Amino acid sequence: MTMPTRRRPIRGEDLGGDRVELEVSVARKLYTCPGCGGQIPIGAEHVFVRRTPVDGSSRYHQHWHTDCARPIAREMDLAGRRRN
Repeated sequence: MTMPTRRRPIRGEDLGGDRVELEVSVARKLYTCPGCGGQIPIGAEHVFVRRTPVDGSSRYHQHWHTDCARPIAREMDLAGRRRN
């Protein structure tokens, strides 16, 4: 499983067919990780997750701790539809 780096985001699809982009970011404000509910403090490196649902609903994004985002990257690997 490959995780994004500052120089190389990863793009692909999840098992449900939604388009997913993962990129490394630095928090400019306090965020709450949807994976664990913990705080991502200002200045912390984390993973910015952008999703475009296959059903045509609105695109959205979330801020995840790097370790909490690993299952998303793993799902992209399992889907076999990753683009770099």
